[in-house]
Amino acid sequence: MIRAALVGSFVTFAMVVGDGERGAEAAPLAVTFPISIAVAVEDGTPAREDSWIANQIEDANELYAPTGVRFRWTLRREIPSAHAQIHTRADRDALAALVEKNVIDVFVVAALEDVDEPGRYRKGVAWTSKPTNKRFLILSGAAFRTVLAHELGHFFGNAHTVVPDNLMSYVRTGAQVFLDAAQVERVQSFAERFLASGRLADVGVSRRLP
Repeated sequence: MIRAALVGSFVTFAMVVGDGERGAEAAPLAVTFPISIAVAVEDGTPAREDSWIANQIEDANELYAPTGVRFRWTLRREIPSAHAQIHTRADRDALAALVEKNVIDVFVVAALEDVDEPGRYRKGVAWTSKPTNKRFLILSGAAFRTVLAHELGHFFGNAHTVVPDNLMSYVRTGAQVFLDAAQVERVQSFAERFLASGRLADVGVSRRLP
C-alpha cells in the first residue's frame, strides 16, 4: 500500500505491504476516472492556482494506488464570483446546476462555511444536492494537501474514522497517511458500480489483471 506523510507543506509517500487495518494487497482493478475542476473567480482572481489543483490530484493518485483507481484532470472551468463564498445549504445546492456528466465534479471556492456550525470553516466537503440528488465535491482555497483525496474517499463510500493518520480521519500525528484494507475494497466496489451504471467514464485503459 502507498501511504502519505505530511512533512511541512509537502507529502511524502512510502510503499507498505501488510494485512489488517493498515494493509491491502495490490488491486486487480485498473481504471482512470475524469475530474472536472470548476474554479470560482472573485474580483478577477481564481480561488486557487492550477499548480495547487494539480498537487491535490497528484496526492490523490498516490494514495489511491492500492485501489487500482486513478484520477485525471480533464476539464477546467471558471465560475462566477457568486459561487466564491459558500455559506449555506442553498449556496452548495446552487452548484448542482454547474455539474458535468460522467465526471467527478470538484468546485474550488474561496471560502466554505460549515452549514451545521455557522462561523466554522471547512477545507472541503462531499455534497449531495437534495433538490437534484447530484453529488459533487467542494474544496476551499485554504485546503491543505490530501483534502481532495479525503473528499474522494467520501465520494467512493468511505465514512470518517477516528484512527489516527487514516485518510478518512481528522487526526494527524505526522505519520504516513493511509487507506486500510476495508476502505480499499469499498473504493473498488463503488468504482465498479460507477462504471456499470455509466455514472463515471473510464478515460484510461480499463482492464482486469489475470
